[in-house]
Amino acid sequence: MKKRIKIGFSAFLAIVLFIFPDMARPADTVDFSCMSYKVWRKDHLSDRYKDYDIVLQNDCPGSVYWAMCIERVDPWSGKIFEEHIPTGYIEADKKSRVNLHLNRNPNKSKFRNRYREFYVNLGYAIDSAASVVCNASQCETKKRDLRAQVRANEADWKRAKKSLAAQVKRDCPNTGWDPATHEECAAKVGKSSQAEMKTYPLLDQDFRKRMAAIDPEHCQVWSGDLTDD
Repeated sequence: MKKRIKIGFSAFLAIVLFIFPDMARPADTVDFSCMSYKVWRKDHLSDRYKDYDIVLQNDCPGSVYWAMCIERVDPWSGKIFEEHIPTGYIEADKKSRVNLHLNRNPNKSKFRNRYREFYVNLGYAIDSAASVVCNASQCETKKRDLRAQVRANEADWKRAKKSLAAQVKRDCPNTGWDPATHEECAAKVGKSSQAEMKTYPLLDQDFRKRMAAIDPEHCQVWSGDLTDD
């Protein structure tokens, strides 16, 4: 008479895992630290935009599916006005590249202009198309107060600039007959306001640095630089 062997569920599962370990490894437990990306700002190709390359590097033992969430953001309000989710497949020891143009903000009424901003987040998978989470909305909620401070400083900066121009016009009338004297007078007026005028760009830089320090792992934002005009 044959002896019947009873195997409990846990023991059976252990045997299955031992024989077929990959069957029990869900995709979300895979360590994708072997995947990385960098954002490269390229040289100016135009005075209207900046050019960026987002370069993915696969240092994993095998091929990987990827999905990328790129969200374009208004540099003053933080409003998300465009979302792109390119996807791809990258072999081991290979690179993939996504190119992006960041235009200047189109609002010409701004005292100072900025290039638009963008967020990047990646998702990976090894056995099917990858999915990705877009973080910009949550990140901008965290940065809302600092965005408001940037706008307030911008308004103060604009008022100070207009006040300085009005003072030059009042104290240094330009008759057209003596431009050297006019320029010398304007330089003296400007020098008297120099300390004040320096505070606005410094405050702008400080607010931007504080925004960059908010959850840099998930909320890093690119571009947003002031333009030359």
